[in-house]
Amino acid sequence: MIESAIYQGKVHHERVHPTQHSFEYALSLFWLKLDELPHLTKSLRHFSISRLSFHRFKLSDYFVHKDLNSTCDLIEAIKERMVHLGATSALDGDIFFLGQLRSMGIYFSPVNFYYHRNEESQVFDYMLAEVSNTPWNEKHYYLVDLKQQHDTQKTFHVSPFNPIDMTYKWQVSQPDERLSLALSCYQEHRHFTASIAMKKQPLTDRTLRALTLKMPSTTLFSLIGIYWQALKLFIKRTPVYGHPGSIQSHVQENNNVTK
Repeated sequence: MIESAIYQGKVHHERVHPTQHSFEYALSLFWLKLDELPHLTKSLRHFSISRLSFHRFKLSDYFVHKDLNSTCDLIEAIKERMVHLGATSALDGDIFFLGQLRSMGIYFSPVNFYYHRNEESQVFDYMLAEVSNTPWNEKHYYLVDLKQQHDTQKTFHVSPFNPIDMTYKWQVSQPDERLSLALSCYQEHRHFTASIAMKKQPLTDRTLRALTLKMPSTTLFSLIGIYWQALKLFIKRTPVYGHPGSIQSHVQENNNVTK
C-alpha cells in the first residue's frame, strides 16, 4: 500500500511582540515516503523525480551540498545529518519528506521536514528541519527528538524581523490522518509562532489535478506571500535585524539538540 500522500490545511503566523501581526492561508504539502519515489514517478502522470513534470521532486533542490544521484543517496544524507546532529536511536527505518516540490519549473521552500520512523516501534522518533532563507539562499538544519522535543537555540538568520538570539520551542505531532506542527520564538517571552494544521489526502492523479487547478504554483505563491507580509511588517515599523554575517558557508548545522 502506498503511504505517500498530500497534506492539506492551513498555515498560521502570529507575531505578538514587538508588533502585533497575524495571517493565515491555505497550504498543501507533499508527504512522500522516499523509498516510494521511483514507483510514484512511474504511476503518476503529473509527478516525476527525473523528467520534466508539473510536480517534480528534483534531488538537487534538497541537501544542495551533497552530490545526490539517487533516492538512496538522499536517504543516506538525511540519516547522516541526523546522526551528526545528535540522533542516538538506530536509524534503520523509513524516511518521509514533508514539504513543497518544484512546480511549473519553479522551486522555493522556506522549510522542508524529514521524518524518521523507527523500524521496530513504527513510531516517528526524529524530525530534521531543513530551513532556507531568502534572498541569501542558505540552508540550516535542526534536529528534533520527537520523544522529548527539547527547546533549540536559534543559530540561523531567517526573518529580518526576528533577532538571532532567540530560543525555538517545538510542538510536533505524530503524522497520521492529521498532522500539526508549531514553532515558537522566545526571547524571555514569546515573540512569534508559526503553525500548520493539516489533514491527509491520497496522492493520486486526481488529487494532483485538483491541487494544480486550485493553486498552479504553490512555490511561487509562498515566495510572493513572504515578501507581501514583510512589507506589511515594515509599514508597521517592526524592528529590522540585519544578517549577522557570521555564516561561513551556505550550509549551517545545529548541534544543540538536547539543550
